[in-house]
Amino acid sequence: MENYPRLAQDSDKKVVLNFCQNTFSWGDYIHEVWDNWIDEGNLIVIENNQVPISMTHAAFYPDEKMIWIEGIRVEKNFRKNGVAQKMISYLEETAKSKKCEISRMLIASENKPSLSLAKKLGYTIISKWNYFSLESKSIHEETNITSDSCIDSIDNLNEKNSHFIESWRWIPLTDERLKKLNSEKKIFCQKDNEKTNTLGIITESESFENTIILELISGTNSEKMIKFTQNLAHQKNYSKIRILTELESLPSINNLENKFPFYLMEKKL
Repeated sequence: MENYPRLAQDSDKKVVLNFCQNTFSWGDYIHEVWDNWIDEGNLIVIENNQVPISMTHAAFYPDEKMIWIEGIRVEKNFRKNGVAQKMISYLEETAKSKKCEISRMLIASENKPSLSLAKKLGYTIISKWNYFSLESKSIHEETNITSDSCIDSIDNLNEKNSHFIESWRWIPLTDERLKKLNSEKKIFCQKDNEKTNTLGIITESESFENTIILELISGTNSEKMIKFTQNLAHQKNYSKIRILTELESLPSINNLENKFPFYLMEKKL
């Protein structure tokens, strides 16, 4: 088996997508992000007889000294042969050469083999997240959601909440990034008597088509934040909303689907 990773090419797409269809109980998402990941670079495959039998993608964040590893897939006939480990190790070495100090990835809680491999490679669980999906909708009701003076320092967040989600990548949140998010009006909140009781970050996904992401950080009245996001997505002509939160449950809202929980994993390089 030709087992040294190489950069993926456009011509690999059909073969790779064939083994990325039923990865999870609900399917897979690789077909949505392949073109974007090719354009970003750092999408790698391993071949057997000149045919791709695995893939994964990486994104590098030099300011945070972090590599994000995503989309680890191995064709079923080649699993348990060290292929995934070889790809991860290759990307970790690349990250070290770029002076990265941490590596992060997401793993679905139902994916026991991947969780076992990640732990074997030195990754630890730093938080558990829940994923909900919803469609955009025009909603004509007052929510009192604002982007003014929601939070001005990461010191006001719990340490485990000191990150933001960029196209399903958990990026360490610095005061500089917080300032940028505030200037772009992406941090929203609801207040009672000048005290924030619901806080969220709303971004437009660069990898997933037609998708707005709501990172629901905290909230005693998350229903209004969710409805605000539905209306905002409708105004911006987005049809899909992905809600990511550490909250175990959300209010009962029409068409809100609880997809699956997953773990945020981290390793010191």
